[in-house]
Amino acid sequence: TVLKDSELVWQFQSFFGVKKVGQIESVQGGPWVVKEAGQWRQRRRKTSQRTGMEKPPDWLNCSDEDEGGTEFRQRSNKIDEDTVCSSGYSSDGGREDTNTIVYEITNYFWYLLFRLGSQLGDENFYAFFFSFWFWNIDGAVGRRVILVWNLVMYIGQGMKDIIRWPRPSMPPVVQLETKWALEYGMPSTHAMIGLSVPASVIIFTMNRYQYPFWLWVAIASTWCLLVCSSRIYLGMHSLADIVVGLVLSALLLFIVLPVVHYGDYFLLSSPLAPSVTITLSTLAIWFYPGSDKWTPARGDTTVVLGSYLGTQLGNWLNFQVGIIRGVPVPPPYPILWPTFHQYGQTLLRVIIGGVIGVATRAVFKPLSYLTACYILETDTHTLRQQEYHVRNKKKLAADLFYKFLTWMTVCFTVTFLSPLVFRLVGCDREGFYTELTF
Repeated sequence: TVLKDSELVWQFQSFFGVKKVGQIESVQGGPWVVKEAGQWRQRRRKTSQRTGMEKPPDWLNCSDEDEGGTEFRQRSNKIDEDTVCSSGYSSDGGREDTNTIVYEITNYFWYLLFRLGSQLGDENFYAFFFSFWFWNIDGAVGRRVILVWNLVMYIGQGMKDIIRWPRPSMPPVVQLETKWALEYGMPSTHAMIGLSVPASVIIFTMNRYQYPFWLWVAIASTWCLLVCSSRIYLGMHSLADIVVGLVLSALLLFIVLPVVHYGDYFLLSSPLAPSVTITLSTLAIWFYPGSDKWTPARGDTTVVLGSYLGTQLGNWLNFQVGIIRGVPVPPPYPILWPTFHQYGQTLLRVIIGGVIGVATRAVFKPLSYLTACYILETDTHTLRQQEYHVRNKKKLAADLFYKFLTWMTVCFTVTFLSPLVFRLVGCDREGFYTELTF
């Protein structure tokens, strides 16, 4: 199909300033890696100086004036650490059975913009986004949006391992990102989250706050467009992956939004809520769709599930001990921009909360991994040295266990421990404990 064509992805990359300098096919049918041209040339100069051999002009002066670029052949005995491999494996330590695409960026404005866009769909960004939202904006909205994120991510990641469509192939594509190369591509969860998160923020705030609605719709649309286009620019998704991700996300919102909205009070107030969410999260990990190869998708999904569960347990405990109460004034509320003093408090909350989160992760990551190894009756060092493989059940179990427990604990501090520390320090946000419901 046209939308799945890798050539279409390469045309998009080329239009926005990704230029192929050359291709080295060392092994016919072997995996491909990419190398930035400047680093490639520097490496070849060092190789020439070390060996005393006359360097071929192609190594340093290859060009891409034609559509196909200049293709040359040179056996590569070692691939540097910053390469991207089409097989999905990182190139640490070097591989001799790889082919190389040498590229350069001719327009760094688009490169940096699309890099930023890609981060708007990344888990690291959402770790900051949701923490900031709970600490500084509105917990009632935050509880709902993070549950939308949790459900949409789980469904999208699971579908990748069911459909098993590969990412755009190299060549012709130049894959500029290593992080997600092992995962399958259909549908794009970046596209799904790029639509569902800003859309749910608007839907949950439009009757709660007084703000220029269409301005925020424009901002959300720009957000979504930037996330989606960045995935094509970086060579990680075909247009089909993006389109299906957007359509699926839009359909899911019709189902997820009412469930999230009306389930919020139950998740806060019911004594059964923790047993329900812990059981469902555990079952979701256990029954995650199997794959024909190991990918980080299941581990990433486990991080998402643990992160949501931690925030939910923290908010539930806040309610149960009686420190969350309803606001006496019904919505809609005017948006009050912070004073200079409040900006300082906002920054202080981010710093204190960030330190607590980092410290919690530093403690619980090794501790939970040791616990997993003890339960599995295996040696920690041995297990860490083993490669990930679908048949290595112990390593997979330990990986999922520590990720789930670590991120559940970290995110529990976001909604329970950190706000208590803010109050003790005197930088708590007025209204944090009054955001009960709509």
